[in-house]
Amino acid sequence: MHQPPFPPNTSNFLQNKSPGRIRYLVNGDHEHHLANTVRMYDNDSTITRFIRWIKKGNQTIPSDRVPLAIDYDIFSTAEHGGTIESKYGRYKEVLGWGSSSTVKMAYKPNPHHGPKGYTYAVKAFRQRANESHSAYHKRASAEFCIATTLQHKNIVHTIDLLSDDHGRMCQVMEFCAAGDLCALLISAGKLDETEADCLFKQLIRGVAYMHDTGVAHRDLKPENILLTTLGCLKISDFGMAECVQYAWEKIGHRSKGLQGSKPYVAPEIYITEHFDARAIDVWATGIMYVAMRTARLMWTKAEETDSTFKKFKLSCGSGEGYRPIEQFEGAHRRQLLYSILQTNPRKRNKSSEILDSQWLADIVVCKAGQRGY
Repeated sequence: MHQPPFPPNTSNFLQNKSPGRIRYLVNGDHEHHLANTVRMYDNDSTITRFIRWIKKGNQTIPSDRVPLAIDYDIFSTAEHGGTIESKYGRYKEVLGWGSSSTVKMAYKPNPHHGPKGYTYAVKAFRQRANESHSAYHKRASAEFCIATTLQHKNIVHTIDLLSDDHGRMCQVMEFCAAGDLCALLISAGKLDETEADCLFKQLIRGVAYMHDTGVAHRDLKPENILLTTLGCLKISDFGMAECVQYAWEKIGHRSKGLQGSKPYVAPEIYITEHFDARAIDVWATGIMYVAMRTARLMWTKAEETDSTFKKFKLSCGSGEGYRPIEQFEGAHRRQLLYSILQTNPRKRNKSSEILDSQWLADIVVCKAGQRGY
């Protein structure tokens, strides 16, 4: 059984185009040079044409042209003034959308620095069907509280929470011009060892800090991993995050409920009611590393009904190893990946243990990743 491609139904993601994205320096360091995704949203982009088509008054939209659940008003939010525009500038581009929120880029000129200004990402929370007004505000406030608590160079900086002219709760964050890791894998295919290792170490740094603070993300996936054009990685979207251990607690509490995206969810979530959400995060980091190196998802779902996952368990249990992992160079790398993807969560490495491992100690992080921008 072949591994599912990343993303599904694509056939051209196995090309490694790293020479244009990474530069190796004579001192052993490296630099990332990632594309600015804002350039993707030019006047002829799919998103821009879609919005323009809506504004012409086309109310009957064919189902195959609706990317996701679209809130049409969100595209014109704050165009007529209001606190968001006065504080953070006007909306320029749509960066992403989902069933519960839309993210746009806002730009505010700086009269003291010529053409240079300030760029922000603004996440507008959409009120769900049958969701009360108080529950809606509580959901937005809870995400904001967790996000602002986390202050780390590998976690996206959350700046403000305020209402727009339409009464929508909007969260203002730092803008990462290179988009997300998913977009990078779609455009570039598999990453080479240096590139993937650098991003992975940054990811683990962010996750270890988050866990040490007592927070579990619960939805780690490439779409929630943002990048700067110089290769600094930022964990984002804390809509499913949970405080699993408070400062005064010696032992964290267990979580429950099926959350996250199936290809990245650990197997214990399907077989037990309560689990350690931090172990779920660790599992997801291993899936993402393999995705970065192979441009493929390991399986559709980490459950016995998935033949690829079943083959993984049998291969590991027999001692012969799993081919997609065995192809990676370095015994420390392979051993740690098997520990990260240990199906028994009690035997799975903690994020702090991964950070202290020999493999990560040997990884050189780029200067952008070290300084945080």
